[in-house]
Amino acid sequence: MLIVKNICKSYKNKQVLCGVDLTVKTGEIKGLIGVNGAGKSTLIEIICGVKKFDDGYIEINGIDITNKKRKLDIQKTIGYMPQSFSLFNDLTVEENLGYLCAVYDINLKRVDEVINICHLNEFKKVLAKNLSGGYRQLLSMAGAIIHSPKFLILDEPTNAMDPIFRKRFWQIVNSLKKDGITVLVITHYWEELVECDNFACLAGGKIKFNGSLSEFKQDGLLDIEQILNKYTLEE
Repeated sequence: MLIVKNICKSYKNKQVLCGVDLTVKTGEIKGLIGVNGAGKSTLIEIICGVKKFDDGYIEINGIDITNKKRKLDIQKTIGYMPQSFSLFNDLTVEENLGYLCAVYDINLKRVDEVINICHLNEFKKVLAKNLSGGYRQLLSMAGAIIHSPKFLILDEPTNAMDPIFRKRFWQIVNSLKKDGITVLVITHYWEELVECDNFACLAGGKIKFNGSLSEFKQDGLLDIEQILNKYTLEE
């Protein structure tokens, strides 16, 4: 689904990404961890086409993201849920999703489908600004999947959620996986990393680890902080 090869990105004289290689296979949930400033957000913005990269190659669902003729195909393939709420506060849940249906030119019947998937039925007529933090994030998730993407990118999606909401959120993610959606998630929570099929650690502008949690359990590393320290302290 996603192939990232030797991606480099610099801001002025500072190199943020230094030859990043990352693969996400179709149908899997891939975790991405890294300390603040490691370059995670920059990498995600590049994958989504928001930022240009200096060197390297990225392919999504078999399409080179620099292929301008296939730009619309890539946009339809990706669903992106940002860290911060980015929909309209003065629109209701239903109105926000209806607006996105118009943007993507899809049938309004999809609104009720994603409202049901994201447990928002009782909040259809509620303004987004009046939702709790957890339900606002569920609305963000609904917006990210409104166009039925094949590849879903979640950027620290549960920061505003309590443990109960986080559990509910991951039930949604796993149900999407069963429907064939591939997921890349940035997280700082161990219990979320456990939900992933495998994960990558970004440190010093490079992917320093790409594999499963079982490899760390053998070394006695049992939380994200220990894993991050292992690779950050190597710098």
